[in-house]
Amino acid sequence: MAGKTRLIFGVAAALLWFALLYGSAPQEEPQMVDLNLVALDSHGQAVMDLRRDELALTDNGKPQTIAFFHHRDSALGAVPTLAPNEVSNRGRANVPHATLILFDMLNERFGTRGFTANQLIHDLQPLESADYVYLYCVTLDGRLYAVHGLPGPEDEPAPAGAPPWTRQIKPLLDKAMRATTQVRPIDDADVNYRVELTYNALNAVAAQLSRVPGRKSLVWLTDGVPIVLGPNRSDTGDFVDFTPMLRQMSEAFDRCGVAIYPVREVMLGSPDSMGGAGTTGMGSIDTLDQFAAMTGGRPTGGKDVGAAVRQAITDMRTSYQVGYYPPVENWDGKFHKLRVTCARKGVRIQSKAGYYAWQDAPGARSEQAIDSLVPTTFDAAEIGLRAILSRNPGGLGVHLDAHIDARDIVLVHTGDTYDAELRLGIAGYAEGSQPKRGPVLPMDLHLNTQQRDKALQEGIAFVQDLTLPRQMDKLRVIVFDRGSTAIGSVTLPVPSSGQGKPN
Repeated sequence: MAGKTRLIFGVAAALLWFALLYGSAPQEEPQMVDLNLVALDSHGQAVMDLRRDELALTDNGKPQTIAFFHHRDSALGAVPTLAPNEVSNRGRANVPHATLILFDMLNERFGTRGFTANQLIHDLQPLESADYVYLYCVTLDGRLYAVHGLPGPEDEPAPAGAPPWTRQIKPLLDKAMRATTQVRPIDDADVNYRVELTYNALNAVAAQLSRVPGRKSLVWLTDGVPIVLGPNRSDTGDFVDFTPMLRQMSEAFDRCGVAIYPVREVMLGSPDSMGGAGTTGMGSIDTLDQFAAMTGGRPTGGKDVGAAVRQAITDMRTSYQVGYYPPVENWDGKFHKLRVTCARKGVRIQSKAGYYAWQDAPGARSEQAIDSLVPTTFDAAEIGLRAILSRNPGGLGVHLDAHIDARDIVLVHTGDTYDAELRLGIAGYAEGSQPKRGPVLPMDLHLNTQQRDKALQEGIAFVQDLTLPRQMDKLRVIVFDRGSTAIGSVTLPVPSSGQGKPN
């Protein structure tokens, strides 16, 4: 960027390393509700040219003003050209979108597992293109096993013209079945433990998918889990309600832009769920349908794995992001039904059915989102970031020069400005120690048209001098966009003492 005028936002002096050891006052934040929409024509094909003025949105029947509208195209963007020593969270192995198939062996009976495996082989093997399609299993002891997993930063992309990985799905799946069925399965009577393991596995899936920008699809092949257990199925003899866990999990998937497409593989004559008799209230079908409705996916439609995968891929190729600010009185702790309609004849909108209007404590959502990335071994790429960490002249600390891809954040057009509400966190890592994170700092933008255009072309730069402890090995910069709930991070090696590591 030498020789160019950059759009630079200085970060508060609180970013000096001593601030990482202390807290800061949480920021009052207006809450936006955001939705990922899929627009389909009368033939079920994606609509690529939807306009904001064609949409109408209601919250519990009351019309809302759309504050933000953005068309997300799943095409792979260009890998940024990096300067010497510059690091990016997007590279050659960048995944622009993902359809993740989750074979839930934990919540399928023995006979159903074999049926599901055969269906996967039959439906996936002939796929002409399996780019950005991934397959994981939930093992009998609740672990996540990658049959064909999301690539890591060290993985090279498949060479051009290579056959899709699904051509080898039978040996891959046979190997996975042998490796995952050797463990002792969870006792069918211990439904409470099984449900907890299931939600832990789903959390791991959400963490994997957080690396992928934009909308993602999860095709969940399962017999399902109950929402409520009767006293004869719980270890305490009490009724157990999993609704709070379901709500939190569906909100986590929605925040990550993941739409769930459940496929219920339960065999005819089997109980409603792996909980069997004794479950009360809503059973596994209702659980799966709620997951779909809360994330903008589609309800379980039977045993057709191939149809669900094809539908998820179609829906994911192009989507629209919409956001609005509900009035303060709407945050009443209740469930709010959402409805989005399109004025264009024959166009149907697919979106999440509603949200729980919990009034978060000031700054809570930003804190939770940033905290979720601190312990991970990979960077999130929903928001593109690139940065350089270099030694200051004289050896006094380091200089951080980072850039945010403005195309990945919400810029709400209000009057004469384009506004964004970003939150910034920095975490430090030292071998043998727990990571330390500093306070979450506000980075609110108010750009005129010229600044907005420059930001979209060149990115938004923020710079800061930092004083770091001698033992620190890595620094992670995390940016959270409150408008879209997108998040990005980039991890930088701290220069060694001979090359600029601070004293």
